[in-house]
Amino acid sequence: TFEGLRDRVTADQLLSSEIINKDLFKKLKEGETSAKEVVGMDTVRKYLQGTGSIGGLLLPDSQEKISIYQAKRKGLLRPGTSLILLEAQAATGFVIDPAANKRYSVDEALRANVIGPDVYDKLLAAEKSVTGYRDPYSGSKISLFQAMQKDLIVKDHGIRLLEAQIATGGIIDPVNSHRIPVEVAYKRGYFDKKMNLILSDPSDDTKGFFDPNTHENLTYLQLKEKCITEPSTGLCLLPLNSRKRQFIDEATRQVFRNSWLPVRFGRLRGEKEKGVSLWELINSGYFTEEQRSDFVERFRSEELSLQQLAALVLRLVGDMEMKARTQISLEGLQGSVPVVWLLDTGIISQKTFEELAQGVRTPEEVAAMESVKRYLQGTGSIAGVFIEESKRRMSFYDAMKNNLLLPGAALRLLEAQAATGYLTDPTTNRRLSVRDAVRAAVVGEELTEKLLLAERAVTGYTDPYTGTSISLCQALRKELIPLGEAVPLLEAQLATGGVVDPIHHLHLPLQAACRYGFYDEELNQTLSQLNDTTKVFFDPNTRENVTYQQLKERCIREAESGLWLLPLSENAMFCVDEQTMEVLKSVTVCVNVGRFKGQTVSVWDLLHSEYFSDSKRRELVQKYKDEKTEVLQEITTIITTIIQETEAQGKKFAFKGLRKRVSASDLFQSQLIDKKTLDELNQGKKTVKEVTEMESVRRYLEGSNFIAGVLIQPSNEKMSIYKAMWKGILRPGTALVLLEAQAATGYIIDPEKNQKFSVEEALKEGLIGGEIFEKLLCAERAVTGYTDPYTKAPMSLFEAMNQGLIVKSHGIRLLEAQIATGGIIDPVHSHRLPVEVAYKRGYFNEEMNQILSDPSDDTKGFFDPNTHENLTYMQLLERCVKDSETGLYMLQVVKEGGKYLYIDESTKQALRSKPLQVKVGKFKGQTVSIWDVLCSHYISEQKRKELVMQYKSKTLTLEDLITLILKIIEDTEQRGEALKIKGLRGEVSVSELFNSEIIDKKTLDQLQDGSLTLATLTKRDTIKRYMDGTGSIAGVLLPSRKERMTIYQALKKGLLTEQCALGLLEAQAATGFMLDPLNNQKLSVDEAVSSGLVGSELQEQLLSAEKAVTGYIDPQTGDKISLFQAMRQKRTVRDHGIRLLEAQ
Repeated sequence: TFEGLRDRVTADQLLSSEIINKDLFKKLKEGETSAKEVVGMDTVRKYLQGTGSIGGLLLPDSQEKISIYQAKRKGLLRPGTSLILLEAQAATGFVIDPAANKRYSVDEALRANVIGPDVYDKLLAAEKSVTGYRDPYSGSKISLFQAMQKDLIVKDHGIRLLEAQIATGGIIDPVNSHRIPVEVAYKRGYFDKKMNLILSDPSDDTKGFFDPNTHENLTYLQLKEKCITEPSTGLCLLPLNSRKRQFIDEATRQVFRNSWLPVRFGRLRGEKEKGVSLWELINSGYFTEEQRSDFVERFRSEELSLQQLAALVLRLVGDMEMKARTQISLEGLQGSVPVVWLLDTGIISQKTFEELAQGVRTPEEVAAMESVKRYLQGTGSIAGVFIEESKRRMSFYDAMKNNLLLPGAALRLLEAQAATGYLTDPTTNRRLSVRDAVRAAVVGEELTEKLLLAERAVTGYTDPYTGTSISLCQALRKELIPLGEAVPLLEAQLATGGVVDPIHHLHLPLQAACRYGFYDEELNQTLSQLNDTTKVFFDPNTRENVTYQQLKERCIREAESGLWLLPLSENAMFCVDEQTMEVLKSVTVCVNVGRFKGQTVSVWDLLHSEYFSDSKRRELVQKYKDEKTEVLQEITTIITTIIQETEAQGKKFAFKGLRKRVSASDLFQSQLIDKKTLDELNQGKKTVKEVTEMESVRRYLEGSNFIAGVLIQPSNEKMSIYKAMWKGILRPGTALVLLEAQAATGYIIDPEKNQKFSVEEALKEGLIGGEIFEKLLCAERAVTGYTDPYTKAPMSLFEAMNQGLIVKSHGIRLLEAQIATGGIIDPVHSHRLPVEVAYKRGYFNEEMNQILSDPSDDTKGFFDPNTHENLTYMQLLERCVKDSETGLYMLQVVKEGGKYLYIDESTKQALRSKPLQVKVGKFKGQTVSIWDVLCSHYISEQKRKELVMQYKSKTLTLEDLITLILKIIEDTEQRGEALKIKGLRGEVSVSELFNSEIIDKKTLDQLQDGSLTLATLTKRDTIKRYMDGTGSIAGVLLPSRKERMTIYQALKKGLLTEQCALGLLEAQAATGFMLDPLNNQKLSVDEAVSSGLVGSELQEQLLSAEKAVTGYIDPQTGDKISLFQAMRQKRTVRDHGIRLLEAQ
């Protein structure tokens, strides 16, 4: 192996990276050449070690070598100039100490004092160009260029680092820990030609480095060319022009001496009548050597005029004097915070700061300002729980001890409190540090250590290298705390005011937190994603994992105390402790019926299956918790009985399957119907016919879209596939695979009589002949089942393929036909299955799904007799025409004089690539492809085929096709706009109904030719549902007194909590109208308030909810947007929006 930038590099890696060729690789392997000899080759050394970055400065007078950082400290380089040179070192492999001729990683350089803590974080970030960035989605290691593409690093910064890498030997591969040739970088996605072009053409964008001698902006390569290489060490050093520590020539000094400034503050105030010279002021002790040199350089380079420089110096001196005099502090999370720091972080303005300093405002007044208070004290963490039944407040610790919260959930919420400043006792409204909370018994001693660790997010972690106090984010970056532990604490801080500054102990605005290194954009992006990494808190009411912000939004805020409390419903209070869970998991039941037939399943898993409702599950678990082991036998008996009864009830209802009757129980187990539908069947609320007609059920019982027969063109003669074979219209092989597909998807079809038969019935009817009977019987087994040669049990098509009972290519063809016509067939239960259920039963798997999803020669098992192409079943189906009388799909066979109207893949692709701008209708203001518009509801299937055929045959140019399409859309819209019906808040044109796919083209045509009236249309249930809705919850009914009342009345009478009532009223507003169940009236929110239906105190909240109907306004465009769009733009809180969407 060879020494790489961070890891050892193998010869195989060098070969795959094209750094060595096969001959050299072979010699290495066979020992003909040594690793040392190979490293000695310039072509190899360049990629393993690089050609060297700019290692330091060479002082001209003393010829002393000093590091870049040392040059900055001595005022020889500006901070910005030194930082980008150090970042270039870090991004090309190592930070260099030229005096000792040593190379260090960033961590090592800090420990060796080659750099200071002030640049550590920035250099660590630059070093990722060598060690690799982390892809936030896949977690994999990615290169600098890939990180730029994913916006993990600012483009200009990335270009600077990339340029440094190329100038020092080549792009770095962080996975293999060495540089690589440009062509290899292209292949691996670490670079591209566009970026190469940018870097090859030096412009202002790529001149990211500064020559301290000439004050020019240069590329890294140009700056490197101005360096000298020290023969003894090979170090590349930038010689600094002789300035003898005076950064100023006599002429400039004279200009500064002759510039008099009036100083009204500090120790120089009123010292001389005409003021103080600029020269005296910049040398008076207010500024460091580094700052002085910066002023002079900016003046000499004409970046600042004399007047601008004087104004800048006066302002800086004024600020320093003001800050020095202002010793006022305000109370933060744990101690006092200087107001100077509030100014620096942007929490208070310069004006407020000056008013404080001058005594115009008191500290108390400023601390009470909402914009300041949220950062000093936070907006409040979730303080405890609110028991809805007893209306009691309780701490998380007490809730845990009373089995109302799981220990893990309670601990996480307590840690969130500690990480945001203090633990809260909601019963007394006291705020305590962790140690005080333990002493006051607000939490138990057993949690002390864990909560003290969380509290460090406020008090600060200790940097092991510098001993300084660092923030939670910085501790995470230094791997002092794992990401999984940091995420919940950071989420809590962000949801309660912002990231906490560990030095001054207050929340910070996001920009300030990033500016001072307490937070970064990469972590912000990670926490912005809603996924398993960020959803780490548990909502006991909904049993789902959520972010801290989401959980806080679900809390209620007590008006009196200002505390955020998590309401616990009856459902939530059903909390299963780990011990109970373990016992219920350890007790097993042998199930003889239903989904678990023949399996031994734990009581816990059975209770969480579809057989048990939430309430029944709670009842049985509570029974065990109350009576313990004595009742376990009784519980298992109850469980067995419920499963048996559910199955027995399901067996009473039979549906027509592919070959036999299918029970409701089978549909339930196959997830085609839910427990609610099964119960409604038992209660007589639904009939077998109604359930069969449900789209989700019919598709799996009957299937759809079979290639039923042949249609001869141009005579329009229909015939069966077998008949077409006998007449020589179809080849025997083509006909056989189509008939096998029919047999394997349920039935042989007679398209002339529109009848379906089993293979045996089809033979008797003369629909097929004896010579193919056996083959079709074999294919039919995909429906009736294959027989396992060992167990004699029935098997599915996929299982038979796996056992080698059917040739794979043949099986793939039949499987593909099943999926295209409704789903995988379960031969045991005689119906089709959803893909997920087929996976569970072993009738399909992800690998086969992938094969079938990617059309290749292996899956193109069907033949187009017109074009002689091999196609998948789905592709052939797309070329069929639908019989208007029967709805069956017929394969066209075109004879002389006929036209084959079909669309090939290449034409589709060509039309997909052509954009079209539409000015009216559904696609108004959008750029969509021509193909998308052709496939839209504006154009019928027949019309689509005609237009595409004209385009293919070149009788219609692309421009003509576009003109025709746009005219069809415009005509449809114009005719539709003239006809209108009443909607939720105004009239709705039938054109809008058509674009919203509430009515189809046929209905639109009928309305326009007068064969269907608007009055008839509005009476249809399908229209009424979309125009008026199906009705929201209108009011409250007291069954004992048969008394109806409005939701607001129920709230005022104490029958509903405020949260419950407001939720129901908002749902009304968001679904169209406020409802008066006493007078059967529907009102807008304003009308409801005016009439006294709801109180004015709720008007604002209900008007906000009503926007879900009337529309939100996009602040950028001024356009009206929907509830969902408003949620995406964060114009409304997500959880609140979800509730309103659910009601809609």
